[in-house]
Amino acid sequence: MLKKSLLLDLCFAGMALIIFSNLNGVVGILFGIKAAFSSLILVFCLVIIYHLFRYKKITFPHYALIAAYGFLFVLGTITWMFFSHLHYVKCDYYEVFRNTAPALILVYSSYKYLIYINDRGKLINTLYFITFALLFVTLIIPIDSIFGVLNVAFKEETGGSRGGGFFGEPNAAGVHNNFTLCFVLFFVINSKRYSLLFLAFVPLVLYATVLTFSKAAMISAILILLIFLFYNAINARTMLRVRRRRFGLAVLIIFVAIIYSLPSIIKSTQNLTYQQIQRLEQIRKLASGEFNSETTTHRSDLWAEAIELISAKPITGYGLSGFSHLPQGRLGPHNTYLLLWGEGGLLAIIAFIIYISSVYYRGLFWVRDPLYRFLILSLFFVVTVQFYGALHTGLNNSELSCMIGIVFALIEIQRGKINHLRQGKYVGIDYEMKAPIYK
Repeated sequence: MLKKSLLLDLCFAGMALIIFSNLNGVVGILFGIKAAFSSLILVFCLVIIYHLFRYKKITFPHYALIAAYGFLFVLGTITWMFFSHLHYVKCDYYEVFRNTAPALILVYSSYKYLIYINDRGKLINTLYFITFALLFVTLIIPIDSIFGVLNVAFKEETGGSRGGGFFGEPNAAGVHNNFTLCFVLFFVINSKRYSLLFLAFVPLVLYATVLTFSKAAMISAILILLIFLFYNAINARTMLRVRRRRFGLAVLIIFVAIIYSLPSIIKSTQNLTYQQIQRLEQIRKLASGEFNSETTTHRSDLWAEAIELISAKPITGYGLSGFSHLPQGRLGPHNTYLLLWGEGGLLAIIAFIIYISSVYYRGLFWVRDPLYRFLILSLFFVVTVQFYGALHTGLNNSELSCMIGIVFALIEIQRGKINHLRQGKYVGIDYEMKAPIYK
């Protein structure tokens, strides 16, 4: 008979490997089996919830997220009964409900397990495990591009279609790489023994992101790197001395690597296809403030159509599955905010905005350790800007749901942990004396 602690560790490890290493995608591309491990994810989550259901309480942002989903399901179901005749013929209420409902289970189980594992003094080891699970599939993308072992690199095909790879489409792979970058940058400074190893991973993760040719992912990766440099630079004075040394070394190596690799990058652009060059040009135009149908790959047209529909029924929305396919484009709005508002109505989007605002507020003002604050804010930046803003699967994506649970847990775990003197020097005193001090 397995001990409770070992059983929970095995369940979370299995769940993390399947989701963060995208084993469903790996098995799918190698053997053609779709969603091979999806049922196991649900089993692992239910085991964790069964044993930890009464273990600590959930927090306000979690309640707000549950409220948003609750309004979506309850009000969206009622509204769907009245407006189902307006929906696209291929919209399926049951499929939308079945894909979205398990998201809350993933958030809850991830949150509960991290709170539990922190009380056992093994939080940092769990974060290591999550990081290497993410790196597994992230590093395969550049390795495949160099050696051509598997068909996992996302290349622009003739005519503009993009597909293939472990994730099925490049934008999901780009989001995954952004999550990986956040954890890797966190451990560049926070890892006691492997700081240089994680620093070596940075260019590989960035290269993997470029190979997806996802505009949102590439822009987000650049912003995350800039936030990392700027945020740690302004907090360098209050850092532990060893962290300050690691950050200084990271800055030096990053800038040397950029200068050294610039000629190779320029040379490699000469071998790109027309479609790939076109996407890079769109990124340049977006960076210069040019926002139109071309630079957003027609997303702005979808958003305009969604906003027009919402403005006709802003209070009630159109019910579950009502925005799975917009009438004109036969596509979703590629924006989770508009999708939630269009299907769940005004109350759903208000609860959703409250959830997002409360996470940012607590991440900024409740978390005292600057490194954990960076990790929380960078992960949630990817969630709210990259995922919610550019994709329409923000309500039913497994990786996203686990990351939200991790963010909720880190905010609660790191709340008021580090005490500083007026001069900003760390004195090694914790508000909770039993809690470990992470270096």
